[in-house]
Amino acid sequence: MRVAYGRMDGDDRMSGWLIDMQTVKPPADYGRIPRRLLDRWESIMGAITPGDGDFERFVEQSCRLDAAMRILPAPVVRVDGRLPDGVRYDVWTMPHYGPRPMRPRLDRLMMSSHADSYARFRELEPFYGRDTRLAACTNESVDNTVRDMLAAHPGEGCVVKLTYRPKYCPLAHVHPDGTFDHRDPMEPDSPMRRIPFDLWTWLGGAFGLEGEPDAILVQRKVRMRYEYRVHMVAGRAVCGAGCIERFTPLDNHGERFDPRMEETRGNGRIESHPFIAQLYADHAEQVHKAIAGHVTGHYTIDLYLGDDGRPHVLELNDGANSGLYALHMDPLLEAIRDNPRMFTPPRPAGRLSELMEVES
Repeated sequence: MRVAYGRMDGDDRMSGWLIDMQTVKPPADYGRIPRRLLDRWESIMGAITPGDGDFERFVEQSCRLDAAMRILPAPVVRVDGRLPDGVRYDVWTMPHYGPRPMRPRLDRLMMSSHADSYARFRELEPFYGRDTRLAACTNESVDNTVRDMLAAHPGEGCVVKLTYRPKYCPLAHVHPDGTFDHRDPMEPDSPMRRIPFDLWTWLGGAFGLEGEPDAILVQRKVRMRYEYRVHMVAGRAVCGAGCIERFTPLDNHGERFDPRMEETRGNGRIESHPFIAQLYADHAEQVHKAIAGHVTGHYTIDLYLGDDGRPHVLELNDGANSGLYALHMDPLLEAIRDNPRMFTPPRPAGRLSELMEVES
């Protein structure tokens, strides 16, 4: 059986890409999606049956698949962890693209941009534009940090965030009086209650993090205007789009940095600001220069405009699973295509190597 798309013995060339895709439920109104995307999906993922899936999520997955098949050389699609039958593939010599699965294979576990650990990058602190402090995952550390933040900025409140992935819980918006809005995770349809902020009430079942240093990020609550996501590949800002929830790549008009954004996220009032979009792109590259030793590959920088009129960093995320909004997919995939070694997993060593196998 031949080995396809990878380095043969004595050959250091990489010639094919592994595309990870997961099946998602189609929406009931999938007819609004362009026929070319539906045809592409059905040819690889199987027949589409109208369902109760999320429209934006299905479109994003379809756009990822379509762009990968058009732009990446010799793509091989791994659907829900299964490669095509009949040919053996050495996944350790293949550059990878696609969302990281909930239960990733070993090759995906070995890959990360490390952007999800941004809260621990000390070099990033000057770019936040707001007071931020790290706390260990203990009642005492979090209580003291929240109390100090509220005292330092009276009347403003703070936001508490888990720095680990996967995220076990949503942000906690702590009011100036020390309370926060909480819904019992065991009763998702129950109303929100305003109760005193408590670490374990907020975290729920994430007890495995108890005692972890720098696990909780406490931030001063500030106004964030014109939120925007910039996609970074190999240190370059390659494309971006405003954080408009109802937009997908189908809404892009051919601009690398889509100029549309909302002054207040979710308010529904779309504004066009090409100057701000370019400001964000330039600023993102300055941010990368400061943290270049921590990150690699494809990651995203979410930015906002502060009341001082300057761009600031909201957060960083790994690019594989970041939402796309009205993103121009082609510049992103072209930049990824041009940096295959950044997206090829390192071959395990030691005991991990015993788990490694050539997939068939």
